[in-house]
Amino acid sequence: MNAFVVSKDAAGNETLTPVGMNTPISKGQIVEYQGLFTNHGTNRVRKMVATMDIPKGAELVGNIEPAIAQATMDGGRFVNMPIRVSVNGQAQELPLANYKGLRWTIEELGIGATAVVKYRAKIQ
Repeated sequence: MNAFVVSKDAAGNETLTPVGMNTPISKGQIVEYQGLFTNHGTNRVRKMVATMDIPKGAELVGNIEPAIAQATMDGGRFVNMPIRVSVNGQAQELPLANYKGLRWTIEELGIGATAVVKYRAKIQ
C-alpha cells in the first residue's frame, strides 16, 4: 500500500506527496491510500478481491476508486456501498467516517497487469 498527503495550491491544483517514515502528518490533512495489485503469474486472473483497512485515527472522506466497492463498519462483514443502517426504524446511510474498511472485486487482470484501488481519508 502507498500513502500520499493531498495538498492544493492557490489555483486548486492537487499535489500528492509520498508519505515516508519521516513525513509529518497533521490532524486535518487528507491522505490518499493506494493499493497496487500486480499479476505476476503465468495466467490471467479472472477474479480477485482486494481489501484495504482504514487506519485507526483516519476517517474515510471518499474519492473511492473504483467507485463500485463494498465496505464494512465492523471490520468483518462487507456489504455494498453505501452502508445503510436502521435508526429509529428508518433506513439511513451510515456516514463515511464510520467505515472501517473497503473491498473491491477485480476481474480480468492480465499477465503483468496492475490493478489500482484507492480512497482518501482525513487524519483525526
